[in-house]
Amino acid sequence: MATNAFSKEIRVAWEQMLEGFEDLQVMSKNCSVYSTDSTMMARANDVIWRPQPYIMTSYDGADQTSNFLGKTQLSVPATLGYRKVAPWTLSALDLRDQLQEGRLFDGAKQKLASDINVALMNVAANEGTLVVKRTSAATGFDDVAQCEAIMNEQGVPAFDRYLALSTRDYNGMASTLAGKGTLTGKALTAYDRAYVGIIGGFDTFKLDYANRI
Repeated sequence: MATNAFSKEIRVAWEQMLEGFEDLQVMSKNCSVYSTDSTMMARANDVIWRPQPYIMTSYDGADQTSNFLGKTQLSVPATLGYRKVAPWTLSALDLRDQLQEGRLFDGAKQKLASDINVALMNVAANEGTLVVKRTSAATGFDDVAQCEAIMNEQGVPAFDRYLALSTRDYNGMASTLAGKGTLTGKALTAYDRAYVGIIGGFDTFKLDYANRI
């Protein structure tokens, strides 16, 4: 039997886009932004020197005649280490479809934001100097308390402390809190929303992806 080959029409459901990758940008949202003047950075070859705090010396006794010494200021260089670009091309004819331009822009913005988040996570994971060793997943307050202890012992300021955990570890802590009947409000929130909140002096955050070392 002969097969018909009729012309077909293709329809694209623009209003029903498939789900794409979404980076929660947990790390980048909890970092302070240090801004500089672009002209100054161009003249300084993208290097800026940041002064470090003084660590003074104290002496015993009333006679301090020989202890009036000069002080040397320490500054460390900071430079731009990442230059990420997400280029694309649109011809004059392509620009007639403004919907495509907007979607390309959103895609590039999303990728660059994710690159920043990954870069921050790599620095935190690979260059951190205070380590609490665990052979199993973190499960509760005792693990956070060890992080607080090691920071206190090293003189790290007690404010603006953040604890970022992988989703599995974070949910494990929430599970432990949910089982604490004595923590009525906190236990209920942990059970309903898998939310830990402030624990052991740290603001806790849930990472959608995390480095494993």
